[in-house]
Amino acid sequence: MPLTDDLLQADDGTALARLWLHDDDGERVAGGVRPEPGVPVARVAEQARRDLAGLRLETPDDDLAAALVAGGVPLERSATELRHDLADLPAPAPLPDGWAFAAAGWDDDLAAATAAAYAPGHPDGGWTENDTATVRGMFESADPVPPLAPASARLVGPDGRSAGHVLCAGPVPWTAYPCAWILNIAVGPGGQGRGLGQALLLHALHGTRSAGLPALALSVADGNPARRLYDRAGFTEVTRVLTLRMPAA
Repeated sequence: MPLTDDLLQADDGTALARLWLHDDDGERVAGGVRPEPGVPVARVAEQARRDLAGLRLETPDDDLAAALVAGGVPLERSATELRHDLADLPAPAPLPDGWAFAAAGWDDDLAAATAAAYAPGHPDGGWTENDTATVRGMFESADPVPPLAPASARLVGPDGRSAGHVLCAGPVPWTAYPCAWILNIAVGPGGQGRGLGQALLLHALHGTRSAGLPALALSVADGNPARRLYDRAGFTEVTRVLTLRMPAA
Protein backbone atom coordinates (compact mmCIF):
# COMPACT_ATOMS: atom_id res chain seq x y z
CA MET A 1 0.00 0.00 0.00
CA PRO A 2 1.55 3.37 -1.00
CA LEU A 3 0.92 4.88 2.43
CA THR A 4 3.30 5.84 5.23
CA ASP A 5 2.56 7.27 8.66
CA ASP A 6 2.55 10.81 7.30
CA LEU A 7 2.23 10.55 3.55
CA LEU A 8 -0.31 9.42 0.95
CA GLN A 9 1.55 8.36 -2.19
CA ALA A 10 0.62 7.49 -5.75
CA ASP A 11 1.48 4.06 -7.09
CA ASP A 12 4.63 5.52 -8.66
CA GLY A 13 5.77 6.95 -5.29
CA THR A 14 4.70 10.55 -5.95
CA ALA A 15 3.79 12.33 -2.71
CA LEU A 16 0.13 13.33 -2.91
CA ALA A 17 -0.87 14.47 0.57
CA ARG A 18 0.35 14.83 4.15
CA LEU A 19 -1.68 13.16 6.89
CA TRP A 20 -1.53 11.79 10.42
CA LEU A 21 -2.62 8.20 10.97
CA HIS A 22 -3.84 7.51 14.52
CA ASP A 23 -6.48 5.74 16.57
CA ASP A 24 -9.36 7.56 18.24
CA ASP A 25 -11.45 5.54 20.69
CA GLY A 26 -10.74 2.34 18.73
CA GLU A 27 -11.34 3.94 15.33
CA ARG A 28 -8.59 4.38 12.72
CA VAL A 29 -8.31 8.00 11.59
CA ALA A 30 -6.47 9.75 8.77
CA GLY A 31 -6.21 13.23 10.24
CA GLY A 32 -5.10 16.56 8.81
CA VAL A 33 -5.10 15.32 5.20
CA ARG A 34 -3.58 18.14 3.12
CA PRO A 35 -2.78 17.80 -0.60
CA GLU A 36 0.82 18.56 -1.47
CA PRO A 37 1.35 21.85 -3.36
CA GLY A 38 0.46 21.54 -7.03
CA VAL A 39 -1.20 18.13 -6.72
CA PRO A 40 -4.75 18.10 -8.15
CA VAL A 41 -7.32 17.34 -5.47
CA ALA A 42 -9.05 14.89 -7.81
CA ARG A 43 -5.90 12.77 -7.84
CA VAL A 44 -5.64 12.89 -4.04
CA ALA A 45 -9.32 11.96 -3.71
CA GLU A 46 -8.95 8.98 -6.05
CA GLN A 47 -5.94 7.62 -4.13
CA ALA A 48 -7.60 8.27 -0.78
CA ARG A 49 -10.66 6.24 -1.76
CA ARG A 50 -8.33 3.30 -2.37
CA ASP A 51 -5.72 3.58 0.38
CA LEU A 52 -7.84 5.08 3.16
CA ALA A 53 -10.87 2.83 2.65
CA GLY A 54 -12.80 2.27 5.86
CA LEU A 55 -11.08 5.07 7.76
CA ARG A 56 -12.44 8.32 9.14
CA LEU A 57 -10.82 11.08 7.12
CA GLU A 58 -10.37 14.59 8.48
CA THR A 59 -9.14 17.42 6.27
CA PRO A 60 -8.96 21.22 6.45
CA ASP A 61 -9.14 21.41 2.66
CA ASP A 62 -12.61 22.33 1.36
CA ASP A 63 -11.68 21.43 -2.24
CA LEU A 64 -10.52 17.93 -1.26
CA ALA A 65 -13.70 17.39 0.75
CA ALA A 66 -15.80 18.54 -2.20
CA ALA A 67 -13.96 16.16 -4.54
CA LEU A 68 -14.56 13.24 -2.19
CA VAL A 69 -18.24 14.11 -1.80
CA ALA A 70 -18.58 14.35 -5.59
CA GLY A 71 -17.22 10.79 -5.73
CA GLY A 72 -19.85 9.51 -3.33
CA VAL A 73 -18.06 9.82 0.04
CA PRO A 74 -20.47 11.12 2.70
CA LEU A 75 -19.55 14.31 4.56
CA GLU A 76 -20.14 13.58 8.25
CA ARG A 77 -19.30 16.93 9.87
CA SER A 78 -18.06 20.41 8.98
CA ALA A 79 -16.48 22.21 11.90
CA THR A 80 -13.84 24.69 13.00
CA GLU A 81 -11.17 24.08 15.60
CA LEU A 82 -10.91 27.01 18.02
CA ARG A 83 -8.29 27.81 20.65
CA HIS A 84 -7.95 30.20 23.60
CA ASP A 85 -4.43 31.00 24.81
CA LEU A 86 -5.73 32.01 28.26
CA ALA A 87 -4.51 35.61 28.03
CA ASP A 88 -6.64 38.40 29.55
CA LEU A 89 -9.30 36.09 30.94
CA PRO A 90 -12.41 37.82 32.25
CA ALA A 91 -13.35 37.13 35.86
CA PRO A 92 -15.43 34.00 36.47
CA ALA A 93 -19.11 34.71 35.87
CA PRO A 94 -21.40 34.71 38.93
CA LEU A 95 -24.19 32.17 38.95
CA PRO A 96 -27.85 33.12 39.48
CA ASP A 97 -29.27 32.62 42.96
CA GLY A 98 -29.83 28.96 43.73
CA TRP A 99 -27.41 27.68 41.10
CA ALA A 100 -24.01 26.18 41.90
CA PHE A 101 -21.07 24.28 40.47
CA ALA A 102 -20.33 20.78 41.74
CA ALA A 103 -17.56 18.31 41.03
CA ALA A 104 -17.72 16.84 37.55
CA GLY A 105 -19.53 13.53 37.30
CA TRP A 106 -22.42 11.80 35.59
CA ASP A 107 -25.92 10.92 36.73
CA ASP A 108 -29.35 10.34 35.24
CA ASP A 109 -30.40 13.99 35.63
CA LEU A 110 -27.33 15.17 33.72
CA ALA A 111 -27.94 12.55 31.04
CA ALA A 112 -31.48 13.89 30.56
CA ALA A 113 -30.35 17.54 30.51
CA THR A 114 -27.59 16.82 27.99
CA ALA A 115 -29.89 14.79 25.75
CA ALA A 116 -32.37 17.70 25.76
CA ALA A 117 -29.63 20.21 24.95
CA TYR A 118 -28.42 18.03 22.05
CA ALA A 119 -31.83 17.22 20.65
CA PRO A 120 -32.27 15.71 17.16
CA GLY A 121 -31.49 18.37 14.57
CA HIS A 122 -28.66 19.92 16.61
CA PRO A 123 -25.66 20.81 14.37
CA ASP A 124 -23.54 18.35 16.35
CA GLY A 125 -26.22 15.67 16.13
CA GLY A 126 -28.50 14.33 18.81
CA TRP A 127 -27.14 12.85 22.02
CA THR A 128 -26.83 9.06 21.79
CA GLU A 129 -26.37 6.11 24.13
CA ASN A 130 -22.84 5.80 22.76
CA ASP A 131 -22.13 9.38 23.90
CA THR A 132 -23.33 8.49 27.40
CA ALA A 133 -21.18 5.35 27.42
CA THR A 134 -18.13 7.39 26.41
CA VAL A 135 -18.64 9.91 29.22
CA ARG A 136 -19.25 7.16 31.77
CA GLY A 137 -16.05 5.47 30.59
CA MET A 138 -14.07 8.62 31.23
CA PHE A 139 -15.24 8.80 34.84
CA GLU A 140 -15.21 5.08 35.61
CA SER A 141 -12.00 3.97 33.90
CA ALA A 142 -10.30 7.07 32.41
CA ASP A 143 -11.04 5.60 28.97
CA PRO A 144 -10.33 6.96 26.39
CA VAL A 145 -8.99 9.91 28.43
CA PRO A 146 -9.58 11.03 32.03
CA PRO A 147 -11.51 14.23 32.77
CA LEU A 148 -9.45 17.31 33.61
CA ALA A 149 -10.97 17.97 37.03
CA PRO A 150 -10.04 21.66 37.51
CA ALA A 151 -11.62 22.60 34.16
CA SER A 152 -14.71 20.39 34.42
CA ALA A 153 -17.84 20.95 36.50
CA ARG A 154 -21.42 19.87 36.92
CA LEU A 155 -24.12 22.55 37.05
CA VAL A 156 -26.66 22.07 39.84
CA GLY A 157 -30.02 23.86 39.84
CA PRO A 158 -32.08 25.21 42.75
CA ASP A 159 -33.76 21.80 43.04
CA GLY A 160 -30.40 20.14 43.71
CA ARG A 161 -30.44 18.24 40.43
CA SER A 162 -27.81 18.26 37.69
CA ALA A 163 -28.83 20.64 34.90
CA GLY A 164 -25.72 20.85 32.72
CA HIS A 165 -21.95 20.52 32.70
CA VAL A 166 -18.65 21.27 31.05
CA LEU A 167 -16.35 18.31 30.50
CA CYS A 168 -12.70 18.83 29.59
CA ALA A 169 -9.66 16.60 29.14
CA GLY A 170 -6.02 17.45 28.81
CA PRO A 171 -3.40 17.46 27.69
CA VAL A 172 -4.90 15.67 24.70
CA PRO A 173 -3.01 13.60 22.10
CA TRP A 174 -4.86 14.75 18.99
CA THR A 175 -3.52 18.30 18.60
CA ALA A 176 -0.14 19.54 17.42
CA TYR A 177 0.06 21.90 20.42
CA PRO A 178 -0.34 21.24 24.16
CA CYS A 179 -3.82 22.09 25.39
CA ALA A 180 -6.93 21.06 27.26
CA TRP A 181 -9.98 20.23 25.16
CA ILE A 182 -13.68 20.83 25.75
CA LEU A 183 -15.31 17.50 25.00
CA ASN A 184 -18.81 18.64 25.87
CA ILE A 185 -20.58 21.69 27.25
CA ALA A 186 -24.34 21.71 27.73
CA VAL A 187 -27.12 23.42 29.66
CA GLY A 188 -30.51 21.75 29.85
CA PRO A 189 -33.65 23.63 28.79
CA GLY A 190 -34.48 24.62 32.37
CA GLY A 191 -31.27 26.61 32.71
CA GLN A 192 -31.00 28.24 29.31
CA GLY A 193 -31.14 32.00 28.90
CA ARG A 194 -29.50 32.67 32.30
CA GLY A 195 -25.86 33.09 31.24
CA LEU A 196 -24.99 29.62 32.53
CA GLY A 197 -23.25 28.56 29.33
CA GLN A 198 -20.89 31.51 29.64
CA ALA A 199 -20.29 30.68 33.32
CA LEU A 200 -19.39 27.09 32.43
CA LEU A 201 -17.06 28.23 29.66
CA LEU A 202 -15.24 30.68 31.94
CA HIS A 203 -14.94 27.96 34.57
CA ALA A 204 -13.24 25.76 31.96
CA LEU A 205 -10.87 28.54 30.92
CA HIS A 206 -9.79 29.39 34.46
CA GLY A 207 -9.57 25.69 35.37
CA THR A 208 -7.32 25.01 32.39
CA ARG A 209 -4.97 27.76 33.48
CA SER A 210 -4.93 26.52 37.09
CA ALA A 211 -4.06 23.05 35.79
CA GLY A 212 -0.94 24.51 34.18
CA LEU A 213 -1.94 24.01 30.56
CA PRO A 214 -1.25 26.82 28.07
CA ALA A 215 -4.46 26.70 26.01
CA LEU A 216 -8.03 25.45 25.83
CA ALA A 217 -9.40 24.23 22.50
CA LEU A 218 -12.56 22.74 21.04
CA SER A 219 -14.30 21.90 17.78
CA VAL A 220 -17.57 23.62 16.91
CA ALA A 221 -19.83 22.43 14.10
CA ASP A 222 -20.97 24.80 11.38
CA GLY A 223 -24.32 26.31 12.30
CA ASN A 224 -23.92 25.77 16.04
CA PRO A 225 -25.17 28.96 17.76
CA ALA A 226 -22.63 28.35 20.56
CA ARG A 227 -19.99 29.69 18.16
CA ARG A 228 -21.02 33.22 19.21
CA LEU A 229 -20.28 32.34 22.83
CA TYR A 230 -16.79 31.13 21.96
CA ASP A 231 -16.04 34.18 19.84
CA ARG A 232 -17.10 36.55 22.63
CA ALA A 233 -14.89 34.67 25.08
CA GLY A 234 -11.81 35.25 22.90
CA PHE A 235 -11.37 31.93 21.11
CA THR A 236 -9.62 32.16 17.72
CA GLU A 237 -9.67 29.87 14.70
CA VAL A 238 -6.98 27.24 14.31
CA THR A 239 -8.20 25.24 11.31
CA ARG A 240 -11.21 23.85 9.52
CA VAL A 241 -12.04 20.20 10.20
CA LEU A 242 -14.11 18.44 7.54
CA THR A 243 -14.88 14.84 8.50
CA LEU A 244 -15.75 12.18 5.95
CA ARG A 245 -16.44 8.48 6.33
CA MET A 246 -14.42 6.60 3.71
CA PRO A 247 -16.34 3.59 2.36
CA ALA A 248 -14.77 0.21 3.04
CA ALA A 249 -12.98 -1.40 0.15
